[in-house]
Amino acid sequence: MKILIAINENKKLSSRLSEYFGHCPYFTIYETKTKKLEIVKNNIEHSNLNLTPVDQVMKFKSDAVFSLGIGQRAIKLFNEKNVKIKTGNYKNLKEVIENIDTLEELNKGCEH
Repeated sequence: MKILIAINENKKLSSRLSEYFGHCPYFTIYETKTKKLEIVKNNIEHSNLNLTPVDQVMKFKSDAVFSLGIGQRAIKLFNEKNVKIKTGNYKNLKEVIENIDTLEELNKGCEH
């Protein structure tokens, strides 16, 4: 499984998780089979009228996304693309990766 994780900083496994998926400064792309971890800058253009933020992150070909918070519209768009949305009560990237098999499904968006 390839999972896209919203983070606040580029500090490898000690990176703090982001409260908001679309507005996070960085994404981690983690491949569970190979354990490959890549951190990329969030270059989502929220003013792009042709591509939604969800469309823009689909280039990473993730099976799932992890965030502490995400908007209801993004949840709907990810669901339409068969991308699962995960969450959990974790503080940093290491905790998410260590608990990847027990992450919770996130079905309710934040109200921002």
